[in-house]
Amino acid sequence: MNAVLYIRVSTAEQASQNNSLPVQERKLRDYCQQHGIQVLKLFADKGESARTDDRPEFRKMLAYCRQHRKEISYFIVSDLSRLARNVLDQGQTVMELGQMGIKLISVDEPNLDESAAGKLLKNVLGSMNQFFSDSLSEKTKFRMKAGVEKGRWLWVAPLGYKNDINTKSVVIDSDVAPYVQKAFNLVLETSKSVDGILRLLTGMGFKTRRGNRVSEQTFARVLRNEFYAGWVVSGDLRVRGNHEPLISQDIFDRVQERLSGKSAVVHKRVNEDFPLKGFIRCVNCNKNLTAGWAKGRNGKKLAYYWCWNKACKDRVTAPKEDAEYRYFELLAMHVRTARLVAKLPSLAAQAWAARKETVAEDARILARRLNEQTTLKRKLIEAKLSGDIGQGDFQAMKTSIEDEIVKIEEERKALDSETSMMEDIIKKQDTEPLNFGHIWRAADFHHKIEMQKVFYPEGLVYSPERGYFETPNRRLFQQLEALFADELNIGVPDGI
Repeated sequence: MNAVLYIRVSTAEQASQNNSLPVQERKLRDYCQQHGIQVLKLFADKGESARTDDRPEFRKMLAYCRQHRKEISYFIVSDLSRLARNVLDQGQTVMELGQMGIKLISVDEPNLDESAAGKLLKNVLGSMNQFFSDSLSEKTKFRMKAGVEKGRWLWVAPLGYKNDINTKSVVIDSDVAPYVQKAFNLVLETSKSVDGILRLLTGMGFKTRRGNRVSEQTFARVLRNEFYAGWVVSGDLRVRGNHEPLISQDIFDRVQERLSGKSAVVHKRVNEDFPLKGFIRCVNCNKNLTAGWAKGRNGKKLAYYWCWNKACKDRVTAPKEDAEYRYFELLAMHVRTARLVAKLPSLAAQAWAARKETVAEDARILARRLNEQTTLKRKLIEAKLSGDIGQGDFQAMKTSIEDEIVKIEEERKALDSETSMMEDIIKKQDTEPLNFGHIWRAADFHHKIEMQKVFYPEGLVYSPERGYFETPNRRLFQQLEALFADELNIGVPDGI
């Protein structure tokens, strides 16, 4: 009259007081006391699904029963769903216990004996339990897919982020995010191995959210995770996430090239000869075009924009003068008639009003990044003083942090400059007609970039054949539709 007890809850069921582990245990022990059965051992799986038999305590329970089969008369559960939610697993477990001479007892289902009716009831209950589990799984997958399609991250936040319970969203973890950002930059800026970068960051205090050391495997996954560039990926789904990216798409792509051993070139972030670099994208793969000077057959230097993505089947290549002249024409074409001239300032004002909100958000992000770099610099000094990192690593990291601070300050100044420039342009609308093509062409490099952000904040797709008049450029076609609305309204005479 000895028994082994087994209780289980899944994560979703833990909140249910009617099926919690203490409730199940009390029910089983009361049953044993009422029937004079002695409890040899209790096994409890917490947060484990019964869709599979690969549960730690379940496995231990079966091993214990095999080892002590001569001492055990009964195996007791509160109901069959605690044992399994899979018909095959349930049948195999009941059969194995029977072969060991151990009788299954379900407290809430007392008619599960070895009669024909009892066996039928076991199979029916097993099928119902599996149906419930399968149905719940389908609903969960559907809801998760719908959430992912909306750009939501539905799991535990990756390193550098944390889950916000109130908003049910993922937000930046200010304590860990700077290390993640610095990791990506160090891959591009130094010749250190991935393990060397991890050791350096660990010496500065890089840890998991639980305060543990970040393992090599976890760190490698971090550097490969598109989530940090703003994407949510689940199976075949890949959508732009609602969270704030820690790094740019350009940096992520270059890091992947470096990790794959395909490229050891550190591209220059800003080249004032090419204002459209990173602004226009390849029509075939949607990657940002890079730019540079190439030597022609006669030794003359030629300037080009081109798609750097080797996986692109038909990479775009465009001479600098062609791409930039077509962009100039795109801006200048709006000043054809008096009506269009009258409309253009209002469109510019609308574009700038929308852009100002982005500028404010960019300023907030830059302020946070500046604070993060200042914190990293302080932790670097502390790590040097405590002897956690050597002089060489200290100097390399110090230089990297200071360079990043300079870049952030330049970006902040550029935002201030953008604000004053666009407001001055808008003010001129009452005194002179605006030709944005000429304004863009005459502007210096930084003002060109700022104007591009105002009118086309998401950039433009470019092809050598159609220029910028490609269907993915929705914002462009919306602007043209607004500009030419009156021109396209052709009346039909009466009687026709």
